[in-house]
Amino acid sequence: MQLSIPASPSRLAELRRAARASLRGVSDEVADDVVLALSEAATNAVLYGSSGGQPIQVRVQVHDDWVEASVLDQGPQPPAGLSAAADPGELRAGGRGLWLLRRLVDEVRLERVKRGTRVTLRRAIGPAGTLAR
Repeated sequence: MQLSIPASPSRLAELRRAARASLRGVSDEVADDVVLALSEAATNAVLYGSSGGQPIQVRVQVHDDWVEASVLDQGPQPPAGLSAAADPGELRAGGRGLWLLRRLVDEVRLERVKRGTRVTLRRAIGPAGTLAR
């Protein structure tokens, strides 16, 4: 699934429905985790990442053993010191999104790319934590 949505909170329900549909055949537990993590990443992109109302790009791919989802915004660089490895105690109030993502999926990558910031999420289709690295 690939989707481009306007940077508006009102469009996040559409994103969740499309992601859920693309995860048919994946266990409910994995689908729930991926959809929640993807929704959190997309919400952050809408609220903090996409400048000037630029759309966000979302992709979900199901592979044999894992699901990969990504959100690309076209906004400024994330604040210095923000990383996918941050512990919740190190984050300011309201900054628990990356901590939550790390609890829902096996791998979180936050990277600055030419067009903006991309968050990539990977989740094993088997039990959580079984993603082969």
